[in-house]
Amino acid sequence: MSIKGIVFDLDGTLLDTLQSIGAAFNRTLTKMQMPVWDIDAYRYFIGEGVYKCAERCLPEAKRTEETINQLVELEREDYSKNWKVDAGPYDGIKKVILDAKSQGYRLAVLSNKDDGFAKQCVNHYFPDSPFDSIIGYSSSVPHKPDPTGAGLVARSLGLQSEELVMVGDTSIDILTAQACKMYSIGVLWGFRETAELEAAGADKIIQHPDELLTTINQF
Repeated sequence: MSIKGIVFDLDGTLLDTLQSIGAAFNRTLTKMQMPVWDIDAYRYFIGEGVYKCAERCLPEAKRTEETINQLVELEREDYSKNWKVDAGPYDGIKKVILDAKSQGYRLAVLSNKDDGFAKQCVNHYFPDSPFDSIIGYSSSVPHKPDPTGAGLVARSLGLQSEELVMVGDTSIDILTAQACKMYSIGVLWGFRETAELEAAGADKIIQHPDELLTTINQF
């Protein structure tokens, strides 16, 4: 069955949001009188949703449900005002998306970012609306690698899972693809490294967006 649709992760795949997310958490941690982190540390905190990121940010002794919820609430408030600061598409991403669209692929975004922020970011940075579906975390869509969101994407595109490829920068994206019987492509321009993607079982791994469509043709 040939690939007819491409499902993209958002943070670390379409958009470089490391600085914007890390800075929002650090400002919030400071407000809560907690220690902050080097921005690069957030490469390993981001990927499984805002609650998991908040948990990882906090000192181990402070990782109570109440404190995590407080950090999430305050970080969301900060991020809502600053999400455009020091963020943007990776080099080559806009071109490959336009090329994929022109070649007839259905395109979607499946993110562990809160659904409202995911839609806001995609619509801002890709104003020509190349995506047929944008789904983020919500009360009805659990975080990846739970297959619920991926199943919704497939149905919204009118395609079988076997006709889709998931493109992402973390093991979570690869595991999501496996849970839904999608193909998977790990990318190295985002937040994680080759070893993680290989260990997760990525079908293919690429270093630059301009490799994507050629790689998809190999399935």
